[in-house]
Amino acid sequence: MNRNTYQRRKAAAKHWDTHSIDEADGEVVDVEVKTPLSTILSIRLDATRYAKLKRLAKERNLPITSMAKAILAEALDQG
Repeated sequence: MNRNTYQRRKAAAKHWDTHSIDEADGEVVDVEVKTPLSTILSIRLDATRYAKLKRLAKERNLPITSMAKAILAEALDQG
């Protein structure tokens, strides 16, 4: 993390230590949340599979988690 990022995060943390979210600037928006939003799945991959997943994601210009989600969804839809 570079010095500028650190200083911005430190300033933000200091601000929110003394202010509530109710004081945030901006438009008030009503939000309806339906549960569950999603389920998080944590998996471990060996280095070779992780590198392959990372390469595939880069080739498709996707975040690595989106690539993993797409591969898993495709495999489950076929089964």
